[in-house]
Amino acid sequence: MRSQDRQERPDAAVVTAARAGNRQATEQLVQDCLPLVYNIVGRALDGHSDVDDVVQETMMRVLDGLPGLRQPDRFRSWLVAITVRQIRDRWRRGRTPLTAEPLEANTHESDPRADFSDLAILRLALSGQRREAVEATRWLEEEEREVLALWWMESVGELTRGELSEACGLTPQHAAVRVQRVKERLETARTVVRAMTASPRCPDLSAVLASWDGRPSGLWRKRLARHVRDCPRCLSNSSDLIPAEGLLAGLALVPVPAGLTGLVLARVLGAAPAEATVGAGTRTVSGASRTARTIGRLAAKPVATAAAGAVTLTAAGVAWYTAAGPDEPTPRPAVAAPLSPAASSAPPSPRASASPTSTPTSTPTPTSSTSTRPPSSVPATTAGTRFTGRHALRSVDNPGDYVSQSGRLGILAPVGATSSAATRRAATFTFVPGLADPRCSSLRDATGRYLRHYAFRVRLDTDDGSAIFRKDATFCPRSGATAGSVSLESYNYPGRYLRHRDDLQLWLDPSEGTAAYRASRSFVLVAPWS
Repeated sequence: MRSQDRQERPDAAVVTAARAGNRQATEQLVQDCLPLVYNIVGRALDGHSDVDDVVQETMMRVLDGLPGLRQPDRFRSWLVAITVRQIRDRWRRGRTPLTAEPLEANTHESDPRADFSDLAILRLALSGQRREAVEATRWLEEEEREVLALWWMESVGELTRGELSEACGLTPQHAAVRVQRVKERLETARTVVRAMTASPRCPDLSAVLASWDGRPSGLWRKRLARHVRDCPRCLSNSSDLIPAEGLLAGLALVPVPAGLTGLVLARVLGAAPAEATVGAGTRTVSGASRTARTIGRLAAKPVATAAAGAVTLTAAGVAWYTAAGPDEPTPRPAVAAPLSPAASSAPPSPRASASPTSTPTSTPTPTSSTSTRPPSSVPATTAGTRFTGRHALRSVDNPGDYVSQSGRLGILAPVGATSSAATRRAATFTFVPGLADPRCSSLRDATGRYLRHYAFRVRLDTDDGSAIFRKDATFCPRSGATAGSVSLESYNYPGRYLRHRDDLQLWLDPSEGTAAYRASRSFVLVAPWS
């Protein structure tokens, strides 16, 4: 979905004219590209004092290199690639320290200490989960924020996946892996933000934060995420988080500051001859240059900038809110279309072939004499196999961890012979014929709740009798990454599988072709722990 204030993509004719030296086309090209560049740089650096400098450097390099661009139709990818290089150059050189400047010389925002997240929240009037998502970006590492910035632009319709991967110099498959990892870390950061802003805050989390210096970082994200993952109270606070894609749909771009636009245009067009014109009936370039210089000078005047900016932002805000609607999307994603008659007349076909073997209808409960050793695995499966009886699901890539639960949320947790009875019971499920399709399976815990997905988060709920619940709680077995393992594909979202992310939370995620992804969605069915 495209952002509500999305700029039109530069037409190849505009690019060609600008490349040939047409001043009006050059100005149009700058105005079309500046919002995209500003938002990518802003989210990647998240340091406002650096953002303006890098944006200006990027635009100058783009215009300097424009005569050598051989394929105008690939301008967008070329533009983003230059932007990414400029971001990395700034990282290598180190950040510019914030220093006090005379008011008249300050051409940045009125508060140079404000980071890009603050500006996004302020300028777009974000609240609720959208505000939390923006705040969560502060907890990512620099390299992660670069990918996040590009994926964010893809999510709001400003970039295609092909442009994203080409700009990064990656194959589409590799780019998909990088994006998925960053999305997972963003979701982890969102759970941290939610736990930290809970009122009242978890006392144990407050104890962990006692030594925190107040600066969000990737290291502290991991530390705090471990607590959130193991704390039922903190984990339950994040049970209603909407996937980030849903939050970004329809979200506007952060407006480019008027002063920055003026400075860029002044640098680009300032050398234009006063008498230069572009043709009959069009405004002169000299007039554009004078306007650019005036706006640039106004940027140093906080009162004038505030007055001009207030009008611009008010109009933009009203237009965005009217088009985008309320801040919070509905938590329930749209249900996938029903299976076609051809598909429903036969068992679901496997994603990968495997030798069919029989599956026991039940597995014996470990007795006290056998509880000192890990449960034994069930024979290999095919996609057409339906499981019944009580089982535990051991992770393929984390062999000591099992599908379990913390409160109402599905997690991957360590279980062993010395674990408490409650821990062993939480990792044991009864496989019953699928509530939506008896050829598939539904998983029920000891309390009668079913494993299901809600907004793609895996959780446990009591059957409410609705058709949507039955579909959410139905999973179809597919062949896993290793012999004897199984993957559970969603019944109503074909192509999405139950899997654990880096923080060991269970989600319903779309399929990827990597070995790491296949392992994270693969489980070995073993004898029940309780």
